[in-house]
Amino acid sequence: MKFKKRIAQEKRQKEHTRIRPLWHRVVYIAASLVIAFVAGMSTIYFSDHHQLSQQPLAYSLESPRGSKLKLTLPDGTCVWLNADSKLSYDNKFGVDNRDIKLEGEGYFEVNKNKELPFHVTSDDIKVEVLGTKFNVRNYPEDTLIKVALMEGSVALLNPQGKNTLKPGQIAHYDKRNKITHVKTDGVKNANAWINGHLYFDEENMETIARALERTFDVDISIKDDTLKKMIFYGDFVIESNNINEIMNIMAATNKFNYHYKISKNEIEIFQ
Repeated sequence: MKFKKRIAQEKRQKEHTRIRPLWHRVVYIAASLVIAFVAGMSTIYFSDHHQLSQQPLAYSLESPRGSKLKLTLPDGTCVWLNADSKLSYDNKFGVDNRDIKLEGEGYFEVNKNKELPFHVTSDDIKVEVLGTKFNVRNYPEDTLIKVALMEGSVALLNPQGKNTLKPGQIAHYDKRNKITHVKTDGVKNANAWINGHLYFDEENMETIARALERTFDVDISIKDDTLKKMIFYGDFVIESNNINEIMNIMAATNKFNYHYKISKNEIEIFQ
């Protein structure tokens, strides 16, 4: 009997010995897989997080109709945004670049930085400067992009080539035929709007109407096509003249002969 008991005991010990290492191996493999999975997920997370951190962040500033905005960019450049205008740049601005995009009208006083030229892109054109004062106007309904230089020097880059402006010059870029003309008149009042002036110099009624819409946040419809082509000269102080007064002053001139009707923020102009 003792012999049988010893044999049975040895048999149980051998079976236990075989089972234990196998169970330990299963636990070890499972643990290894968990560690590998967690490590893999961590690698993916940190890799994705790193890639996301490398992507530039976009900033956008808007000046709605009926207002204008003055701001200072991260590089110290001072900018005025006219009504219904938008300016955008990324978080690398002032570090790796000084590139902005403009929709509408803006006046810039740019800090000098020879290492990082200042670029303003608006549709087909790019204005490149080191340090200067200039005005860019390009609303969606405009047929011309106007760049007026007050101080310094700017290079106007477009699909057809390059124009370098001197102080007192204004470039007219035609968005339809891609042609640029440089003039010497009109620069003085190109940025009059930053001081609260509405200045019209040989502007037709249709263009004036769009400017009044942006300045006073109204909607203007011109019922007669002949009125749209009429030319007007004038200088108005926005704080002193409201939309009614401006409409009356223009209607009282010899060249203009029209009537208008105002209903809340809607204006109709007709013969």
